[in-house]
Amino acid sequence: MRRALALTLVLLAGLIAPASALAHATLQSTVPERGQKLDAVPPEVVFIFDESVEASFGALRVFDASGKEVQTGEAFHPNNRGEQIAIKLKPGLGDGTYTATYRVVSADGHPISSGFVFTVGEGAAPSATLDELLGSGTSAPVTNTALAVARGLQYTAIALGLGTLIFFLFCWRPARRESRPFTARLERILLAAALTGLVSALLAVILQGAIGSGESFWNAARPDVFTEVLGTRFGRAWGIGAAVWLVVLVVLLALRPLRDLPAQHETGERALQASSPNDPSRKARVVALAVPLFAITLLPSLGGHTSVQKPVAVLMPMNVLHVLAMAAWLGGVAVLVLALRAATAGVEPEERTPLLATVVGRFSTLAGPALAVLLISGSVQGIIEVGRFGALLDTPFGRSVLIKIVIALAIIALGAYNRQKLVPALKRLTGSPGKTGVLLRRILVVELALGVIALGATGALSSYAPSTAQSAGPFSTTVNVGPARVEVTVDPARVGPNETHVYLFDRKSGAPYEAAKELRLTAEMPSKNIAKITLEPNVAGPGHYVVNAASLGVAGDWTMEMTVRISDFDEYTSKFEVPIDG
Repeated sequence: MRRALALTLVLLAGLIAPASALAHATLQSTVPERGQKLDAVPPEVVFIFDESVEASFGALRVFDASGKEVQTGEAFHPNNRGEQIAIKLKPGLGDGTYTATYRVVSADGHPISSGFVFTVGEGAAPSATLDELLGSGTSAPVTNTALAVARGLQYTAIALGLGTLIFFLFCWRPARRESRPFTARLERILLAAALTGLVSALLAVILQGAIGSGESFWNAARPDVFTEVLGTRFGRAWGIGAAVWLVVLVVLLALRPLRDLPAQHETGERALQASSPNDPSRKARVVALAVPLFAITLLPSLGGHTSVQKPVAVLMPMNVLHVLAMAAWLGGVAVLVLALRAATAGVEPEERTPLLATVVGRFSTLAGPALAVLLISGSVQGIIEVGRFGALLDTPFGRSVLIKIVIALAIIALGAYNRQKLVPALKRLTGSPGKTGVLLRRILVVELALGVIALGATGALSSYAPSTAQSAGPFSTTVNVGPARVEVTVDPARVGPNETHVYLFDRKSGAPYEAAKELRLTAEMPSKNIAKITLEPNVAGPGHYVVNAASLGVAGDWTMEMTVRISDFDEYTSKFEVPIDG
């Protein structure tokens, strides 16, 4: 019974899984090695990651001991390998201590930054710390939140724009009715969606620049930063998205594609032909609108991780289908709430109920398959990205999806009630819709509100990595503990024995930190009532400690606490989370 319930939760999680989930590149190694002492200056510095990173955005910089930049040329991928990025050094450099920093963008569009120090000959300590050379290193939390909001607005624009067109084609036109107030209202909804889509796409590019460069929004809103972001995969996708929305705006303003627009001097049969739903010119106008609106469904995938996360051949088509189905359902609900009253108000009272029953019935017929496609496509994504049942509670991604599951359950329940109770009741009525119509509208308003909340949550979820990406192991993180910058690797980050490596580097010089008198490490999981477990780190080299078999026997987020004692009176402590897969 519990396994069946867990499977149901995973399927529902898939129903409303984020359109583009994020996982982030991790620095694996460097050339020269971190803290290495060399006899001669290397010709270049190379950073090696576990996935492709963007060379065109951000920066690789190398500083000498005085803080002067000594790199030359642009960053490049050695041997065209996307996971490696390098920068050449100026010729004629002498002995000294050099600090190499990077600020790059991983395949999902997530900026990452750090650095290391190496020494040539007898080098003096650098005048600036790694933290100072990197600047702030991260953007303000409000900037990250703003990018999540921009994503949510973009998803809402796609749902509203494409969903309105789908409703017009499959629910309104088959009714063979013409209502200029209704089609004018549809075009205003489309116009609002296009403006929202255009503005949110442009804002996303600027915000990505702010996050990537570690600047504020206003400092990053410069042509050079904007152009730099457009050179990345994220920037290209969102830039093209903005251009597509611009095309939609032009079509709406110039062609009025949904309206019946016979020329004023035309009368009689010719005017009737011009206002017909089958008029060739009107069909051409609708096609001109449909092409860019259907194309925009690719943006969530191309601008996120599903176009690079394996298996791409499964995730990307499922994501596109998911967006299409979401738009057909949520956009249709929005039209019923925001526009249908304009159509029913323009007909005789005795015709209102038949019109309402016909249109709502057609939408109900469309919404059923749309929800089925949402379930199937979302389940595939959810199973791949959530990975295991326990991850729904053990990872931030899974817990966030659980919140959306509650929304999904409410939406499914409301949709089923409409389909089984209210639509048949409308079809049986012969007079005014009355209380049945009022109840239907109220339920649709609730559905629309829940759908918008779900889209907002989808934008917020973009800051979390999928559960499978978080716990695929090995897990690496970096924390500051007093004067030391500590890099921790837990391998394989799965239930059972884990080999844990701890590297300590001086935050000022970047050299291995050897002043520690004692290193203490504990692990606990308060959510599962697991008390602190003392781990035994063994010295493996200068500033390097190893826990050979850290026994982490439960899947989930473990809290590790590290204490570095540097004297009888001074010690520093820091905590960090380590996700362990089942």
